Amino acid sequence: MTEAQVETPDPVPPIPEAHAVPSHYSVPPGNRLIDLTAAALVRLRDAALASAYGSWTYGQTLRGPMPDHMVHYPRDLRPGGADKADALFQGRWFLPGGQVKTDGGSPFSAVPPSETWAEELHGFSWLRHFSAAGGDAARTYAQTLVAGWIGQCGNWDKLAWRPHVIGRRLTSWIANGALIIDGSDLIYRSTLLRNMARQARHLARTASMAPAGGKRLTAALGLAFSGLCLSEGEKRLEKGLRLVCRELDRQILPDGGHVSRNPAATLEIMLDLVSLRDAMQARHIEVPRAIRDAIDRMMPMLRFFRHGDGRLALFNGANEGPEGAIDAVLAEDDADGRPFGFAPHSGYQRLAAGPSFVVADTGPPPPGRYSHDAHAGCLSFEMSAGRSRLVVNCGTTRIFGPDWEAASRATAAHSTLVLDDTSSARIVRSPVSRALLGARTMEGPTRVESRRNENELGLWLEASHNGYEKRYGLVHKRRLFLSAAGEELRGEDVLFLAEAPKRTFPWQRALRQQKPEDPAFAIRFHLHPDARASLAHDGASVLVRLPNGEGWQFQARTQSGEPAISIEESVYLGAGDATRRSEQIVVSGAVFRGDARVNWAWRRLSGRNPGGAKPAAGTAAPVLPDLDPAETAPED
Repeated sequence: MTEAQVETPDPVPPIPEAHAVPSHYSVPPGNRLIDLTAAALVRLRDAALASAYGSWTYGQTLRGPMPDHMVHYPRDLRPGGADKADALFQGRWFLPGGQVKTDGGSPFSAVPPSETWAEELHGFSWLRHFSAAGGDAARTYAQTLVAGWIGQCGNWDKLAWRPHVIGRRLTSWIANGALIIDGSDLIYRSTLLRNMARQARHLARTASMAPAGGKRLTAALGLAFSGLCLSEGEKRLEKGLRLVCRELDRQILPDGGHVSRNPAATLEIMLDLVSLRDAMQARHIEVPRAIRDAIDRMMPMLRFFRHGDGRLALFNGANEGPEGAIDAVLAEDDADGRPFGFAPHSGYQRLAAGPSFVVADTGPPPPGRYSHDAHAGCLSFEMSAGRSRLVVNCGTTRIFGPDWEAASRATAAHSTLVLDDTSSARIVRSPVSRALLGARTMEGPTRVESRRNENELGLWLEASHNGYEKRYGLVHKRRLFLSAAGEELRGEDVLFLAEAPKRTFPWQRALRQQKPEDPAFAIRFHLHPDARASLAHDGASVLVRLPNGEGWQFQARTQSGEPAISIEESVYLGAGDATRRSEQIVVSGAVFRGDARVNWAWRRLSGRNPGGAKPAAGTAAPVLPDLDPAETAPED
């Protein structure tokens, strides 16, 4: 970028007090001892039951009437890919949790790189790729894999027979029934149906014992599908629907978000839920009201999280989602309504104007039992311009192991302020706690407050969290203003001293004494890999070019007035199964006497910039006039 005289960013105008919508989240502290005790008891129960389930005596109780056919093949709304089927043909099993090359052997005999990978393998969700590929070769290979699994794990397997794994496997086998049954011989077909009934009977007894959250709902949905689509399954359908309705009531919030605050969880549940609803309607069976209501609430939530490119925003364990998955679900939405701007129960805010879209995380970590994918990204935001993503979070991946997963959950992997290179929420690290509880969130912001308003001038958002209060005694507040034309996003990040606690324990005082008195901070703006950034020669601004030819200029002003902007390397994990190099803009500074303030702005350069040409010397980003409180107050 040629050197140009640029103006410092205007401050964020005060939020109009009239009609401002406040939101407050106060999270009661958890009790780790109680959680550990409960988890230990569950482990003892599961170990005892696993010993019983593997016995010959228990296996005899799973005998019963054998279904003679599948009554219905429901649609699998998860898009399949012929290219991924080709990779599986060649023995390259790249699944969430790791990568395995079988070199012609059975994947079920391979040493799994992780427990997640093994669950994905035994869940058979990858069958959809063979259905997408089509042809006799895909059908033969898929049937060979199913027969191989029945031979190795059909009677009992400690991992493969977990309730949520059975639920996913039965759902996948039923949805891809035409692939794994049509054209098969009588012996294979009868063996398959008998084994499916055996799994379904076990699932009917254990679905309610699946881990809380999405896994328990997956088990319940698998039971419902088995009852709906296998002959002789009326009682299982009744029980499965009852469990599905109960879990929807527990997990789906009034605004349609999932209790885990993970946008991908909402999409995953919707893919199965819409498929179940459609299958029941095809069989002329009344759909329970709880299922219909949940779908109606969740549809607008998917639109809420949908970027201009049609994929998901990256918060709390979400990746972009399978290509075409959101479109497949939203195509079933009769209402076709516009997304709302505020998800009060899920803790997210959405600002949309002109071509610009901003979504911000303004909620605390989810409850511990639902927080295994939660990130330390409070007050982070993502922004897209048209169909191009501009500012993003790094996303998450399970392909590359626990170290990558842990790094992607840190605050530094999000577009927000990081204090002293420390995350605002902390993940369980103790080996004992991690073994019993998993990688759940145990500490984080306990008080998150936000306000928003909008009028003819634009949209305001103001939010704060106390994730750094215990260690540093500081509160982080972020203010955003998106202009009505969508061509400017102004921001302000503030750190200020929290109110002194009425009672301070010795360990809290010791913890604070170990920390620097004036810690450094960094405000990070991770850029999408398709965005190209150039730092001005004077270091006062950054020009970012998008694939559509648009240019956006970033400027920042620290408390001292001295610009402290740099461009650093980053990584983008939004695809879920690959890493992409990217860049991040970092504004650095230090707290001074318990206070810090940074103003920054993103401004769209006037017109498009075809070919990525740099602006001529002397040009400056368009600057909106200052807005004083009198101008911003809406009329009575």
